[in-house]
Amino acid sequence: MVDGISTYNTDANLKNYTSMAESITKLTLQKTQYQPQARDTNIEADIYLFAKLQELSIAQRIQLFIAHDQGIKKLCLAGIKFRHPHASLETIRSSFACAILGEKLSPQFQSKGKNENMWIQDSIALAGELHQLLTSINIPYYVSGGVASSIHGEPRSSRDLDLVIEIQLDQIDLLVDILKTGYYFLYGGVEGIKLGRERMLNITHTEAIANADLYITDTSPFAISQMQRRLLLDLEGIPKFWLASPEDIILQKLRWGKDTQSEKQWRDVLGILKLQASSLDQKYLAQWAKHLDLSETLTNALNAVSIIP
Repeated sequence: MVDGISTYNTDANLKNYTSMAESITKLTLQKTQYQPQARDTNIEADIYLFAKLQELSIAQRIQLFIAHDQGIKKLCLAGIKFRHPHASLETIRSSFACAILGEKLSPQFQSKGKNENMWIQDSIALAGELHQLLTSINIPYYVSGGVASSIHGEPRSSRDLDLVIEIQLDQIDLLVDILKTGYYFLYGGVEGIKLGRERMLNITHTEAIANADLYITDTSPFAISQMQRRLLLDLEGIPKFWLASPEDIILQKLRWGKDTQSEKQWRDVLGILKLQASSLDQKYLAQWAKHLDLSETLTNALNAVSIIP
């Protein structure tokens, strides 16, 4: 009897120890797979950051991105003034345009802006202005790229605003007409789009010194799906605009990153997965990842945030 009880307890304890060991092994495995946003970031700190971001509404996250975007431009402008305390407005404006636009700055670009508050305009304000212009001539679009990933995931700086537009050949001249009053662009690029040689038009706001890339969408099933699934953000105190879905941004960036091995694209993907984990359409992600030959890459990304499919 005593031996029986002793044997039973030993077996139960063994099962408990085995279960605990398996849990610890699983937790350790997940923790070693978990990839922070930066190599010098502690895992616990990274998890805490995204836990706090999850507490914010989408409007609060957009305001956070706006403050970040404007803060970088304010710092840039302050630095230029500090280095050139006696420079003219034209010199300061030229230096600011060079710093903000970088390689996107055309030698022919001439800024007309004299209001410094316009120079620090954020990408969300630009998206709101372009929303009004594009919807006025019935051109469907959505915001993509770094601005979209900053809203759906980890906020970061982005040099320009990426928009994907659906435009017909007979709408191109109409688009040019509404853009030429406030934006600079190369007419050669417009002709390239008309002839089918180009699929992107770069435009720069002449007063705000803000850049946007307009990408012409194609007629592939994935492109059609992205346009159908775009989200209209109509929030109090924030300009209205269309935004790509988080799932489509993940797939876009996995696609771009696969070709370029871009660490930035990978970080954007991880940021969205960490923030949106509980709300993502996993079935949609898996289906399109298979269609786009991204299944292995998606699995690696899910493993890196400890989401095991």
